[in-house]
Amino acid sequence: MSQTTQKKIFFILAPWIFVFLWSTGFVGAKFTVQYSEPFHLLFLRGAFSCVAFFILAMFLKVKFPSGHGIVKQLIVGLFLHTFFLGGCFFAMKKGIPSGVVALITGLQPVVTAIIVSTFQHTHLSRTKWLGIFIGFLGVFFVLSPGGKSFDMNLTGLFAAFVGLAGVTIGSLYQKNASGDGHIIGATFFQYVTLTVVMGILSFFFESSPVHWNLSFVLGLTWLVLGVSVTAVLLLIYMIQNGEATKVATYFYLVPVLTAIEAWALFDEAISMAMLTGMTLSIIGLLLVIRKERNLESIEKTT
Repeated sequence: MSQTTQKKIFFILAPWIFVFLWSTGFVGAKFTVQYSEPFHLLFLRGAFSCVAFFILAMFLKVKFPSGHGIVKQLIVGLFLHTFFLGGCFFAMKKGIPSGVVALITGLQPVVTAIIVSTFQHTHLSRTKWLGIFIGFLGVFFVLSPGGKSFDMNLTGLFAAFVGLAGVTIGSLYQKNASGDGHIIGATFFQYVTLTVVMGILSFFFESSPVHWNLSFVLGLTWLVLGVSVTAVLLLIYMIQNGEATKVATYFYLVPVLTAIEAWALFDEAISMAMLTGMTLSIIGLLLVIRKERNLESIEKTT
């Protein structure tokens, strides 16, 4: 098998591996957040992720970014990791159900499409817009709280939208911030931002100690190595090698796999509405990523 063929296979498989790994982050959070307050958990996740990426950088002898590149990566980390994860965890701390938080952050493909088409003068075809709408409708079915009631905490809802803004802006900015230094060295500085910010927030706003045990250690290890290292490297790879709107739409499948994993591990029921949502999410994804025979899909205007 030639190197070119191997690269093509990896390019095809990377999004699906990413979706699986990213979805397990919610399972890992379910195992670990009961033993630590959210900001401190994210501080530990960021700190160990920094260690992991630094060891990789030293072992592979990769080039770190220049001073200007470091600033760019710190900004990426502020949005793609700190705002996203911090917003989501804080929203859940304030009583917003994780399904509602995931539903809000599931708006990312819609927001990304609007930003791309408005500010980058890019036109999306009707098929792709239809795919975005169907995919979002599928996420709604999968994660809809149904008849469950919850406190409409405005601070928590605001935090969830901060998470949405973070992952959207961070993904778009990441595409323009690459090229200075190796991806491993660059990602190290992204997690520096997460570690510093979450450490400060935890120091001033949290007081409960971490309950160290085997479950917490295993869960934290997976969050670091499986999600923060492997999944994030795949995400950055996809952002650098794919269309921004297309990459964002893969996030539609995350709640689908999360629901399946929750059913398998925690015996959470999958309703007919959830099955319908899973089907719609897959249809929406295929509509967005399909190659069209004409140039209607994306046109650059002058």
